[in-house]
Amino acid sequence: GVTEEIQFPIEITITVNAVERTSLGSDTIRSENVYKENILHGTDPVLKEELIPVTIADNGEVTYADTHTEWYKYENKEWANAVILVNEPSKEYKMGDTILEEDIESYFVWIPKYKYKLFDMGNYTTSAGTSKPSQSIAKTIEIEFTLDETTNTESSCVSPKVAGESGTCEVGKWMTHPAFQNFDVTGLWVGKFETGNDNGIIVKPNVPSWRNVNVATFFKTSYNYKRELDSHMMKNTEWGAVAYLSHSKYGINGNIRINNNSNFLTGYAAAGTNQSSYPGTSGTTDDITKTYNTKTGYKASSTGNITGVYDMSGGAEEIMAAYSGVGKSGLTLEELEQYQNYFDLYPAQSALTASYGSWNLRILGDATGEMGPFYRYSSGWHQNWYDVSSDFVSSDFPWFIRGATYLSGLSGQFSFHRHAGESYQYTTSRLILTVK
Repeated sequence: GVTEEIQFPIEITITVNAVERTSLGSDTIRSENVYKENILHGTDPVLKEELIPVTIADNGEVTYADTHTEWYKYENKEWANAVILVNEPSKEYKMGDTILEEDIESYFVWIPKYKYKLFDMGNYTTSAGTSKPSQSIAKTIEIEFTLDETTNTESSCVSPKVAGESGTCEVGKWMTHPAFQNFDVTGLWVGKFETGNDNGIIVKPNVPSWRNVNVATFFKTSYNYKRELDSHMMKNTEWGAVAYLSHSKYGINGNIRINNNSNFLTGYAAAGTNQSSYPGTSGTTDDITKTYNTKTGYKASSTGNITGVYDMSGGAEEIMAAYSGVGKSGLTLEELEQYQNYFDLYPAQSALTASYGSWNLRILGDATGEMGPFYRYSSGWHQNWYDVSSDFVSSDFPWFIRGATYLSGLSGQFSFHRHAGESYQYTTSRLILTVK
């Protein structure tokens, strides 16, 4: 017989109903939203590229955080932390793993975007006295986390972001902190410790701060550290953002204890409480200075616990990317112009003595002029808040330095002083990541 092949076109319609699954065999599929804290109002940590979210136990043990669960809580003064690993870690880490200290290159702490209630306009040009004030006016700084920018209304104002200007701002109004406006970010990743150097930048506890280089070296090395994460040297306004948050109900809400380790090791805290004299007590033994992961060590953190930022008081003094002139920085005017977004600029001073009345040239939010009034005694300038040094930049010393040194005794997160910008044995810097 003969077989004939006949083809019939058939049209088939397949209808699929999607059903959310929470498991597949023995594997779990995480479909929940990532953890967010209500009081942050959308300013939760931004993780990108190499940043690994972590929790840090009181003893310093670091765990790869599960971002679907509570891994920070600013309401309880528990700030978010992240780490960057070394180029060739000993293993591949996953959520829940303990991360070995030798595999960590740098630690960072998240500072969420916020507005604060102006408590002082910093318009001081003269001394308030020649002796220590009998009572400090240090107060809790009122802060609200928000993505929204403040506007010029009866209750709020827009930050002038310019030294010496106030715009429509006045005491009692709310202002978005300028540190978050500079790069249009929802927060800052701040180096948890002063910057170290081990054949490249590291940010770790119990290592020597990187010193004896000029501003140009600090700036260029920080800038090139992680370009994909917009790394850079800390600015004065960025220091102010951390300092103000530390003195709110979300932080230690007091003066951060000094790191008095005379070897410039990061993350240490004075065993004693006295921060009222110069020079203070310093050294390297356990009876004088304690590591960051101890009950005493926590007091040298911006939160009073291990989740905060360390070395903002003592250690080495930290030079800021904030200036009123080139000085001995090693930078050129062309470079300062090229990278202008990465510097805070202050008006040039005509003479060294002009700095004695220059607190009104502050940038609102930089934690300088707003810490007044200021007093001249014991051969130095001091602020009312915590009796710490308060010398504004000048023509001869045009670069801001913060936090004083381990020698100071009189130190804290609101201390500010001036520097020519050259390499110096007591000067270091701090790293910032502005991730979008």
